[in-house]
Amino acid sequence: MHGVLSVVGVEVGKHLGDVQNALPLRNVCREWRDTVTLSAVEADLDLEPHDGEAAASQANKQLFFKRCPRIRKLTYHVSPGVSLAKFESSMLELAGRLVSLQELVLLFNNPAQQFESRHLAVLAGLKNLRSLTLQASFHPETCSFTVLSRLPHLSALSVLPHEASTGLTDKHVASLTTLPGLASIEFPGHPRAFTGATLGALASLSRLARLAVTSNKPQAVEYTLALPALAGLRALARRSSSSSNASAKLPSLQLEIGVPDAAVAFALLRAVAGPGLAELRVAVREAADSASVQALVAAPGARDQLAGLDLEFRAAPTTDDVAALASCTALQRLHLTCKCPRPPATKLNLQPWLALKRLTHLHMHINPAWRAPLQPSMVAAMAAAWPDLQYLHLRLSPTDNAGHALDELTAFNCLKTLSLTWLGQTGPTAGGAAGGLTRRRSGSMDGNVFSMACLPPALEELSLTSISTVRLALPAAPKGCSPANCSATGSSASQPNVLLPSLRSLVLDGNFGLCDELLGTIVFQAPCMRSLTLVLTGRQTLSASGLSCVANGASQLTSLLLSDYREAPLCLSQACVESLSANGLGSNLRHLKLSTPDVVHAELQPAVFAGFRKLRRLDLLGCQDQAATALGPALPLACIKHSAEWAGDAAAVTNANSGAVDIANNGGVGVEGVAVAAAPLVAAA
Repeated sequence: MHGVLSVVGVEVGKHLGDVQNALPLRNVCREWRDTVTLSAVEADLDLEPHDGEAAASQANKQLFFKRCPRIRKLTYHVSPGVSLAKFESSMLELAGRLVSLQELVLLFNNPAQQFESRHLAVLAGLKNLRSLTLQASFHPETCSFTVLSRLPHLSALSVLPHEASTGLTDKHVASLTTLPGLASIEFPGHPRAFTGATLGALASLSRLARLAVTSNKPQAVEYTLALPALAGLRALARRSSSSSNASAKLPSLQLEIGVPDAAVAFALLRAVAGPGLAELRVAVREAADSASVQALVAAPGARDQLAGLDLEFRAAPTTDDVAALASCTALQRLHLTCKCPRPPATKLNLQPWLALKRLTHLHMHINPAWRAPLQPSMVAAMAAAWPDLQYLHLRLSPTDNAGHALDELTAFNCLKTLSLTWLGQTGPTAGGAAGGLTRRRSGSMDGNVFSMACLPPALEELSLTSISTVRLALPAAPKGCSPANCSATGSSASQPNVLLPSLRSLVLDGNFGLCDELLGTIVFQAPCMRSLTLVLTGRQTLSASGLSCVANGASQLTSLLLSDYREAPLCLSQACVESLSANGLGSNLRHLKLSTPDVVHAELQPAVFAGFRKLRRLDLLGCQDQAATALGPALPLACIKHSAEWAGDAAAVTNANSGAVDIANNGGVGVEGVAVAAAPLVAAA
C-alpha cells in the first residue's frame, strides 16, 4: 500500500499546477503527506545561527532530503548571526545531497562579513549548476571568482544590488574571464574601485550575450567609468569582427551600463554601435541640458540600438527634447526626471512619443503643469500605441482626472506596474515657479476621487502617492464576503469578480481617506497581495481593527511596512503588533517595518515580536540601539534595522516563494536551522 501511494503521490505532484491545492489531501494518510511534495523542483530555505538539538537537527535534515530529492532551484537565506564557517559546512552538505540543483540564489544577510575565495569555493561542488545569483559583500583583495571555474555548466552569474554590499571592483571583473561558459553577467559596480578598465578582458568570453553593470542604490550611478572602459567595451562589442575563427558566430551583445554624463553616453554610443551590439541601455548620472540630449540621440546607433535611457533634465524639457527622444524608435525603456522648478516656455505635447511602438517602461517624473492635462482620448491613444507597456509612472495634477482620463487605464492590457503621484491642489497664489501647484500635504478630506475600478486586471504592483488629498473609490465586497470572514468562508481569490486578482504589491503613501472598512475592502479585492506599504498622513481613521482585517484576509502577505504621521491620535501600538502575529501574520511575514511613535518610543518587548518566527527583516525607525539589539534572540532569522537611513528602503528580496505554507506538522521542517514548506511546485521555508 505504501508503494502504491508513493507512486500516486509523485505522479499527481507532476501534474498539479499548485501543490497547495493538494495539501489538504495530505490528511488522508501519512504516506500521502510524505510523498505529495516529491516532485517539487524549487525550495526556499533559511540557515539559522543555532542548530538546536543535534538529534532533532539531523532528523529534520534527512527528512528534507527525503521529501525534496529533485530540487533544481534553491533560494538560500543566510541569517545575520551565521558564521562563515557554518555557512561553508552547510553548503558542502547541500552540494553533496542536492545533485540536481541547477539554479542557486544565495542571499547573505550579514554585512559585517565579506566573501573570500574560499567561501566561493564551497559552491564548486554543485557540478550541475547553471545559474548563480549572489547577494553578498566581496573582499576587494582576497576574493576571486576564478574558483567558480570548476562549475562546467555555469552560464549566468548575477550579483544583486544591496545596501550592505560594496559591489564588484575591476579586479573582481578581471577574474570573471576564467569562466568561459558565461552568457549573462550582471553586477553592481564598486563606487570607488570600479572604473570599467577591465571590461575589455570579457571579450574572451565567446558566449557572453548580456552584460549589465548596475549600482547598489536604485536609480543611481555610483561608479565612474574611466576612458579605458570605452575602448574595452568597443572591443567587447566588436569581438565578432576581430575573431580569429571566422566560422564561429559570436552572439550580439546586450549592454546595460551607467555613465557619469551625457557626453560620455555619446562617446559610448560611438564606441559600441555596430553589428556586434544587439541593444544598449544607458543610465546618465548628471542632469543634462537640452543641447546634450539632442546630441545624444543624434549619436551613431541611437535611433536603432538605444533600447533604454535613464536621464534627468537640468531644465524643463522642451518640445524639441520630446521630438528628439521620439526619433529613437528602438527605445523600450524611457526613465525621465526633472527637479528644476522653472516651467518651460510652452507646454509639452506627448503626442510624438506615440511613435515609440516598442516601449515597455515609461517613467515620467516631471511636473504635470508643464504638459497639457491628460484627456481620455490621449490615454486611449497611449494604450493603443504601446501595447506591450508593462511599467508606467506619472505625476498628476488635479486637472488630469477632470475629464476622467484615468478611466482609460484599463486599456493597458499588459501593464504590470503602475505608479501615480498627485501633487497639491491648484490655487491662485501658486502660479509662479511651482507651475500653479502646491506641495502641501493637506489634512482636509475633500479632494480628488480615484476609482480603482479603472485599473487593469492584470496589474501586479500598484503605488499611489499623494501630496494633496485623494479619495479612493472601489466596489464594496459582496455581502457576507468581508475580509474578516474570508478565513472561514474561503479565500476571496475563489470569489468571482474581484477587482485586482493579480495584485501582489500595494503602496499607499499620503492621505487617501483610509479607514478600517476601506482597507478591508482593498484586501478583499486583492486576494493575492503579498506586500503592503502604508504611509499614513492627515486625518485618516485607520485603527488596529483595520489592520486585523489585513491579518485575516491577506493570507499570502509576506511584507508589511507601516509609517504613521497622522494628526489624529495614534493607535498602532505594540499590542496591535502582537495581535497581528496572533491573527496569522506571524507564520508568513518576512519583512516588517514600523515607523510609528507608539511603538518605537516605547520600551520594546521581545515577547511581542517573538510570534513573527519567520521574519527576515525588521525595520524599527527611531528606536534606541540597545532596544533593537534586545530583539535579536527573539528573531534569529531577522536583520534588524533601526536607523533613519533605512526609511526609503524597498522591501528586501525575501518573498520569491511567498505563497508557501508549511508541509510539516506544526511549523515546518528544520535542516540545520532550515525550515521547509511547500508552495506551487515549491518546497519553501
